Amino acid sequence: MESFKKGNIITAKLFTKLKAAWLRSKYRAYFLTLKYLYWPSLFADKPTLEVYLALNDPHSFMLVQVLSDIEQRFKVNLKLFLIYEAVPSVGIDPKLMRNWALEDANYIAQQYGLQSIEKYPSAKALITGQQIWQLSSKTVAQAGDIFEQTWFDKFEFYYNASTPLINFQIKNQQRLINKGHYLPATLLFAGDWYLGVDRLIHLEAKLIKLGLSNSHEPSKYKANLLTDNLVSHEETEAINREKQSESNVCEVFISLRSPYSYLGFEKVKALAKKYQTSLIIKPVLPMMMRGLDMPINKARYIYIDAHREARLANIPFQTFNDPIGKGIVNCYEIFNYAESRGKAVEFISAAFEAIYVNNHDVTQQHVIKLICHSIGLDHSAALEYAKQHDWQQWSDVHQSELEQLGFWGVPCFKYQDTFCWGQDRLAQIEHAMKQNIKAAL
Repeated sequence: MESFKKGNIITAKLFTKLKAAWLRSKYRAYFLTLKYLYWPSLFADKPTLEVYLALNDPHSFMLVQVLSDIEQRFKVNLKLFLIYEAVPSVGIDPKLMRNWALEDANYIAQQYGLQSIEKYPSAKALITGQQIWQLSSKTVAQAGDIFEQTWFDKFEFYYNASTPLINFQIKNQQRLINKGHYLPATLLFAGDWYLGVDRLIHLEAKLIKLGLSNSHEPSKYKANLLTDNLVSHEETEAINREKQSESNVCEVFISLRSPYSYLGFEKVKALAKKYQTSLIIKPVLPMMMRGLDMPINKARYIYIDAHREARLANIPFQTFNDPIGKGIVNCYEIFNYAESRGKAVEFISAAFEAIYVNNHDVTQQHVIKLICHSIGLDHSAALEYAKQHDWQQWSDVHQSELEQLGFWGVPCFKYQDTFCWGQDRLAQIEHAMKQNIKAAL
């Protein structure tokens, strides 16, 4: 367990202490607006929205299909940059990620009526598309045409790879990194990043707030929000019949260090209450405790994005007292005992609240003792129980189960035959729960 990189731990702790409060500060928002919007507006007609796309990235193909809508509805100039699929060293399992990206992009296509895709473009189509992009002007319409030609191999002739073709993408990729991100299918506006079609809801809200909308039309890109519909009387009766069923269970893979896990856990708790579903919690180790790096751009974006996702969902997110290392060990030692006492959900809830709301340091054993006391657990008994039950074994089993589902990180959720990665994909789980109720009516 001690094999994780201590240098990474120090870097992470420093990032947490120095950056977290500033990243969620209203003063940062004011500064970025002044720097990137109001000051440049003295010299230009419209503010600039930078878009970074990769021709072999499924999510970029989904994003490029909606850019004309953004261009028409808002007073912004779109500036397009073509990069490679992703910045090196930010992925964990490239094969799993590529398989997931294709499936997830098609899920987005289904939600918004976009073109779906069956397979990645061939190497010769990809090189030709990149070459045509380099040689042509970069309007939204032309970008859409190039993506379609590349993904559906509609070229009449093909180009060979060339050094200029490689260099211009490397230059754009370095621009992406220097400006603070690490993935394609991203948009940069007034110093803030938005990843893919899913985060257009936040971009729309910002543009509307700044008076840059051409109409009074509300946000369009909100298909992944959970429903707030009340359960009918007939559905309630079906739920009561189904709630004792062994199949009415949702497995939840989380890490206490993952802000997205915190949000997903709060959301799935609400779903479980609404549809009377049992939750099985399956914690895993954070990536950095598995010896994997966390680039600063990635850490910064995840924190900012999770914070605004929390605001959208009305989930408290006041701080982040990093549990990396000893804090994770402390909590996982207690979890097994809490689970044996039927309090797994209560313990994880209390741990998340300590880390993300109350600014408590779970690396300190007296904080763990307070958490146990708050949910009626005997702290001393929990520590004794941990001596006989190795938390590392079940953590490894959970990680293995996660990989068998085709995922590499958390949060992930599995309900019957439906499984998804990401707190912003819980609409899939809710849909499966609804279908289960309909079947029971």
